[in-house]
Parts: sequence; C-alpha cells; structure tokens
Amino acid sequence: MQPLLSLDAVSMSYWRGARETVVLRDVSLTVAAGELVAVWGQRGAGKTTLAMVAAGLERPDRGSVWFDSLDLARLPRGSAPQLHGGIGWVQRRGPQSGDFESVLDYVALPLLGRHSPRAARRLANAMLGRFGVSASAGERWSSLTDGERTLVALAHALVRKPRLLVADDPTANLDVLQRQEVTTLLRGAADEQRLGVLITVPDMPEVAYADRAASLSDGRLTVSREPAGDAPNVIDFPGAQRSA
Repeated sequence: MQPLLSLDAVSMSYWRGARETVVLRDVSLTVAAGELVAVWGQRGAGKTTLAMVAAGLERPDRGSVWFDSLDLARLPRGSAPQLHGGIGWVQRRGPQSGDFESVLDYVALPLLGRHSPRAARRLANAMLGRFGVSASAGERWSSLTDGERTLVALAHALVRKPRLLVADDPTANLDVLQRQEVTTLLRGAADEQRLGVLITVPDMPEVAYADRAASLSDGRLTVSREPAGDAPNVIDFPGAQRSA
C-alpha cells in the first residue's frame, strides 16, 4: 500500500540546560489509508513526541515527515495539515479555553468557516451521536467523565473527515470496557472510512486491534511487519449502548 504518512529517519532531542535528552533516534514508520498502526511504550518512552511529530505539531531535529506530498518537517509554522482538515489530532485534555459554553460548541469549532454556525452544530451533534455521547452535547468539558472526554475528543478530531488520525494515548485512564470501546471505534473508522490511524498506547491489549504494531524504547522504534493479532471485523460504529 502507498503510505499516507511516512516518517523517515526522524530524530529529536530536548535540552535542559546543558543536558541533552534524546527522545527519538532515527525513527521510521509508515501508515497507509485504512490501516491502524499502534505504537506501544512505557511512560516517558517518547510516544507523545512521536505522535506530535507525526501530526505536524512538532518539528524533528532531523529526518522527514511526509503526509501525501508534503514534508511536515519543512512546512512553515502554522501551516500544518491538521489546521485545514487533512490530519485529525486527538487532544484528550480538551479545549484550552473557557470560552466554550458546551461540548457541542467544542466539536463544532473545526467546521466553522466552511459551514454556517447552525450547520456546524448540526453536523457536530450528529458526530456526537455516532460516538454515543449526544446526551453530553449541552455539558461543559469539566463535567464529563474520562470516558466521555475521550469520545468527545475523537468526535472533535473526526468531524472534519480528515484522511489521517493521530491519537496520543486515547485509552489512558480508562477502564477495560472503555478501552475496548475506544479501540473498536478506531478500528471501525479505519475500516469504514479508509482512514489512516496512528495511535500510541500504554498497554498491550489495544495492540490486538492494529494492523501493525511497534514498540518504542530508548528512542528507538521496532516495527512488526505482521498484524499484531486477530482484530475483530468491526464495521459499524457503536451507538446508544456504551460504557459510562
């Protein structure tokens, strides 16, 4: 398959005073349309940095990050594809502003400019319904459970219908049933919409849903060439029934 996303020999370090911490060492990884790729690693392994580089939110020190025909590592700041819908970024911490009156307004935000406010809210409400959280449309982010926040974050990222979704630890802090629900939704999005999906995960069970898996340790990525397990054949998004 032709890669939708391709990281080639990506390296990145952080400096604290005179001390250098190498986070990524010559990392190479591809994600194709319709493929779910999971990166597993312990806390502090560099998964968040890898996800942000893949989404065009961080520039690596060396290497290239190709999305379609664009090298995200060379784009001017502020022009990365997630700003115009090519890449969906799942930000579990939610909105950074208190200006949002409701979850519905937060999910509708990426649609404003291309749709009228009324149409944006209608589409956002439909997406919330698809993820089984339409009952939370009028709530504030602060009142949601961890499970609800994850599903709302996914709705916010997918409402623009991106071609690539990058999700950093979307199952963190969730119970077993909620983690299964989220990974099932991501598997369904890849299968239904031919969406390229790259996720980082804290534990191994989520890897079973992936087409390919990789482990990140000491800044180095080891990629499995074979599917990590027998993923369920998920076609439909779960609707009304979900874990709280």
